[in-house]
Amino acid sequence: MAPLVCVPADFGRHHIGAPSHGNLAFNMREGDPIKANSIILSLNSPLWMAPNLHLTSLDAEDFSREAVDCFIEASYTGEIEGLTIGNFRDVYKMSHVFDVCWLGARCVGFFEDYLKENINEECSYNNLCFAVNEAVYQVSATKKKVLLDLVSLKACQLSCSKLDGFFNEYLIDFGASTTCIIDCCVNIARLNIHIILEIFLKHLEKKEVKVLDASSRALLNQVDFNLCFQRKSGLHERFFSIIQEITSLNKEDVSLIFSLMQKISMPKKELSLVNNSVTFNSAEPIINQTFEDAFESFLHDFDCHNMYMLFDAIWIWCFTYGFPGESVVTKMISTNKRRNWNKMIVEYVKYIYSDDFGDEVRDPVLTCKELVLDDGGIS
Repeated sequence: MAPLVCVPADFGRHHIGAPSHGNLAFNMREGDPIKANSIILSLNSPLWMAPNLHLTSLDAEDFSREAVDCFIEASYTGEIEGLTIGNFRDVYKMSHVFDVCWLGARCVGFFEDYLKENINEECSYNNLCFAVNEAVYQVSATKKKVLLDLVSLKACQLSCSKLDGFFNEYLIDFGASTTCIIDCCVNIARLNIHIILEIFLKHLEKKEVKVLDASSRALLNQVDFNLCFQRKSGLHERFFSIIQEITSLNKEDVSLIFSLMQKISMPKKELSLVNNSVTFNSAEPIINQTFEDAFESFLHDFDCHNMYMLFDAIWIWCFTYGFPGESVVTKMISTNKRRNWNKMIVEYVKYIYSDDFGDEVRDPVLTCKELVLDDGGIS
């Protein structure tokens, strides 16, 4: 049967706090209980209409006094005049806990207005931090993404530099960030996901012992690496250079990295076949050089500083001029010993260079234990 009274409705603000009217006490963490009328509350929430539920008091220690006052005022008047950014979280949570649907919708409207009025290119870190924190809290506490979706949509209107500045401060202690925080940041960053990946790499770089923690795994399980590498030049080489320095990988971490390798496409190199020349990453062209001369150019002119970058350069040269033979492996081994570089992860070599042409260049390197780690990346 439909209720006789439709809410929200105005039952009279003057009844709030009236001794003869308050038959239900909200017991607070501190101070006196706050009293309200159970009939008015029941008209706003089906929970109060449960059979045999004869409550005279309930614990409200998880909510602030300001939030309970706002909740009761809204139930009595149908308005949310007392809703502020200071009590928003608790009032929204109360609307969920007590199943007051109309109040929950009003809270969402309040949040939308906040985003519209306060989040822009000139907004402060604190303004954006409030919006993100509330979205993270809602996902963590209720598993709902209403606020997160609103923040993500608003973030699409912000510049990459604005998001970069915010996330670098918000995730300054990346390792202490919960998986929920990482998940939400990935959702908010969207096409600018490379910002989060760069913060992760900074996190690994400053650690004396490089291991994957929970926040790192949360990111690696979600991030679109192909998009990251397209959006940020040089991120591909930097990622694998740092990943290979991880000192401890358990079985699950190895499986995770293997699965990433399978999803990553090799970044597009800038090739220009004009007058028998090839340009690598917009550097000076290598014109009619032998492989030996080109190899030295890779090391010195292009500033290769790990085995991944060198192998990328060699693959591009071979793609243009043809495979020069086993001297490729010999020179790579010699260079690796001289420069004391880390070996490459086998799955990187296996999946990044997996087309028909790549097999000819790839296979001799793939089977060389002096260039590629055994057991899928465990030294």
